[in-house]
Amino acid sequence: MLRALRVSDLAIIDTIELVLEPGFNVVTGETGAGKSILLQALDVALGGRPDADLVRAGSDEAVVEALFEDVPPEVRDLLGAAGLSGDAGGQVLVRRVIGRGGRTRAYVNGALGSLGLLRDLAPLLLHVYGQDEHQALRRVESHRDLLDAAGGLAVDVDAMRARWIRLAGARQALAEREAAQRAARDRTDLLRFQLDELEKAAPVAGEDAELASERARLVHAERLGSLVGGAESRIYSGETSAVDTLGRALAALREAERLDAGLGAARALVEQALAELEEAGAQLGRYARSLAPDPARLETVERRLAELARLQKKYGGSVADLVARREALARELELAAEGEGGTVALATAVEQADREAREAADTLSAARRRAGGELERRVEAELRQLALEGARFEVRVSNGRPLGPAGSDEIEFFLAANTGEEPRPLARVASGGELSRIMLALKTVAASGDDGATLIFDEVDAGIGGRVAEVVGRKLRELGTRRQVLSVTHLPVIAAFAQHHVVVAKRVVRGRTVSSASALSDADRVTELARMLGGARVTREAREHAQELLRQGRAVRRAAPVAGK
Repeated sequence: MLRALRVSDLAIIDTIELVLEPGFNVVTGETGAGKSILLQALDVALGGRPDADLVRAGSDEAVVEALFEDVPPEVRDLLGAAGLSGDAGGQVLVRRVIGRGGRTRAYVNGALGSLGLLRDLAPLLLHVYGQDEHQALRRVESHRDLLDAAGGLAVDVDAMRARWIRLAGARQALAEREAAQRAARDRTDLLRFQLDELEKAAPVAGEDAELASERARLVHAERLGSLVGGAESRIYSGETSAVDTLGRALAALREAERLDAGLGAARALVEQALAELEEAGAQLGRYARSLAPDPARLETVERRLAELARLQKKYGGSVADLVARREALARELELAAEGEGGTVALATAVEQADREAREAADTLSAARRRAGGELERRVEAELRQLALEGARFEVRVSNGRPLGPAGSDEIEFFLAANTGEEPRPLARVASGGELSRIMLALKTVAASGDDGATLIFDEVDAGIGGRVAEVVGRKLRELGTRRQVLSVTHLPVIAAFAQHHVVVAKRVVRGRTVSSASALSDADRVTELARMLGGARVTREAREHAQELLRQGRAVRRAAPVAGK
């Protein structure tokens, strides 16, 4: 139950604190006084998107606070799952702060909360029915959602949607695989040619660097032979080679070491140098002997380097990239070679998902037919109370739509407003007043089985008046015996049935328009109803009429208890 609403610095509102009671509450006031702003504030409090210019001029931020009492267990569970306190004496305090720049902050029971949490809480705390909502009945596509809501088919609808999502995913996976295979088949000849070319070439990562080094040796074989041979001669094989010179020096050191052992370290160093020179000379000799000119090998190396360069230019990248491309081509050709076999598992998954989706659609359709029959009976009972005594209401369910996330049902409401008439499509034959009453009947039926959230009706009296308005007022009063109801209305006949009456007014204070709200005493209610009956000038006749309306409303209210008491 919505216990209190406090709004500050929002549009023309400076500060308003609205205290609501159990049962049927009504809000009245002149057009433009701020009634719609209060409903907008409630929407913002529970996660709605605020308009950019909603903050009152001259203020940095607006604040909306809504206090709820006796909340259902689902609310406490939701708060607990979010890590917030769900035990505040059965109360939930929602606070939304809107900055001038559009940034907002949300608090639940004093702790920061997310917009997602507010939007999850909203349907558990409030159901708002707008003044033009009955026009949705003129759109046949809305009838399915109305039936599902009134019939309590959320579980079946969610199951259908889940099966459809699975089916759509399976179909997409199959389509993507088939598209990939078609593309691969279209390119098979080109791919096979490229793979054959690379497999024949058999590139090896790094071989181009080795071949370039070998080519340099073959091209400069003579010069290398001359240089290396000269070095080898001076180090090892020549008459005055370094090895001979060190050999003589080593012999002298060995003889000297016999006379002075302290020369052992120097002698060891010379021995090591001599050994390394001998090894270097041997390596240079072997290298020089291997440097015989080989034009045939040089031609082979240059052909291989040219082939690798051509492939690199054609396919791009390094030799290692050629190796990777060869492997990728082999995989792509393998996919193309799979043919239809590669799609068997995916096609099977599609068949299974389609079968499950159709089973869910059949289950949902059966539930809708059962709910439709029950809805016909209950709506006709409500319509009789709403001054449509002879009306017949039909819900026609047929499997005329392609399978989709909401199943395959075509659902349309039919109405015979008078006895003896054949039911005809509601969207085409119902008047505005009839639509209002039918929507109220649907909402009454839906409200009887949901979670006990506060029902807010924003000018559901559109298009009605006289006796019908009285009937609607009685219906709202009846709803108030089971639920908290808040109605914004311009009709005094409806307002007279409320247990609690709040008036919203605006006035100019220090050159600025300010909106205010206040609960009315019985005497004040007479004045407000008289204003609603007669306009700005309240006559004695209007006051007498207002008093009579209130007497009638009290007589009806005494006949039934008030919700929450």
